[in-house]
Amino acid sequence: MLEQLRQVSHWEPPSVRGQKTRDDRAFYESLRRQYETRHSLSPRQRAVLQRLVKKYTRNLRQPGESQAAPAAGLQALIASQPEHPYALVGLEAIDRALQALQALCAAAGYPLHGSLERNWWLPSAAGGVRPTCLAPETMIKGDLRRREPMLLVGFDPFLDFFAAFAADSLNAQGYLARDVTLDLPRPDQRKLVNGTNLARLFETEAFRAEVADALRPRLGDAARVGFPAVLGLRGDRAVAIQHDLEARLGREVFEIPVLPPSVPGMRLHHILVAAIEQASGRVFEGMEAVQADSEDGRVTVIWTQAAARRLAHRAERYILATGGILGGGLVAEGDGTVREVVCGLPVAAVPPHEAWFAAEFLAPGGHPIYQAGLAVNRQLQPLDERGQVAYANLYAAGNTLAHCDSVRERSFEGVALATGYAAAGSSPAGRGR
Repeated sequence: MLEQLRQVSHWEPPSVRGQKTRDDRAFYESLRRQYETRHSLSPRQRAVLQRLVKKYTRNLRQPGESQAAPAAGLQALIASQPEHPYALVGLEAIDRALQALQALCAAAGYPLHGSLERNWWLPSAAGGVRPTCLAPETMIKGDLRRREPMLLVGFDPFLDFFAAFAADSLNAQGYLARDVTLDLPRPDQRKLVNGTNLARLFETEAFRAEVADALRPRLGDAARVGFPAVLGLRGDRAVAIQHDLEARLGREVFEIPVLPPSVPGMRLHHILVAAIEQASGRVFEGMEAVQADSEDGRVTVIWTQAAARRLAHRAERYILATGGILGGGLVAEGDGTVREVVCGLPVAAVPPHEAWFAAEFLAPGGHPIYQAGLAVNRQLQPLDERGQVAYANLYAAGNTLAHCDSVRERSFEGVALATGYAAAGSSPAGRGR
């Protein structure tokens, strides 16, 4: 809270009431000095600070303000980091990829709203503020640019979302939030309560009726109600369930993403798999790509392994999207080398072994080793040690690529979407689509 108030640009002038002078800025400065010397504040002082944060909310620089317009941020990143995957594909291709995903999800009844012109500011499960370019229809009514008070709903014994913790954190940042935790109605539903099981419960009308009946007397002045993101397993069902709850409660309803397993992620997975299969593709679950065979500068076979059994996959073109160091597509060895596990491609941007990690775990500049990956040309074809195309029919996408730190940038999904779309369009079969 002290750090937030440090950003206030305009304080109210001191006011005199009887024998007392009220000076918000002087009070803040005295508490700041006290904390710097004693490293503690009393509960009463903390309560007054919380009221000041609420009072001066409009003068605070909001979390995510520097990322208010994604297009501007992307243009700056592209200019400063010309080897970044976003720079290789370009702003127009990023926008086309977003629009393609939006069209796909809208056709499946699970619209994603947003554009490169403005980020949503959505509450996280911990009560933080997360800027994001696209968000499902079930989440956007939680946008924190809006100032209407909200009621956050938790369930006992669902342990992946603590409504009280999230509400306290939002209140400390000046967003009006209350919380309520509901007991699940029947003992047999308390045996295993995870996001998947709770999503199945929300697909039953009886459960939604019980939830609405329990919430209605507790709504108070809340203009909107936030649930953990478990309002149904399928995207189209989630939108219908959202509308059903809104009708029952007489309030706007939104979802808040929680810990894995991610139900919204399952919805997107279902939509993407369905689109692949509709295009005559196949998705193999639980297989690991382990090796590639090549001939005359072209990949001829990709081998996968599952349950100690190898399977050959033959195609005209391949897109390598096995992930970086965190995803298992790159493996760091004890001698300081990093290898790509399928095609044996050279790995670029590998720092000296002693410089892999910064001294601090949460270093603002990230850890240099996460910049390691495959060097590619603008068609996203991996390059060999001489800077030449390694295989004429091989492309790469996602966090396998070098010169980006998706952990620090929070760009996992964005880089995967933009480069996957661009790689498919770069191949001869994808050009013009």
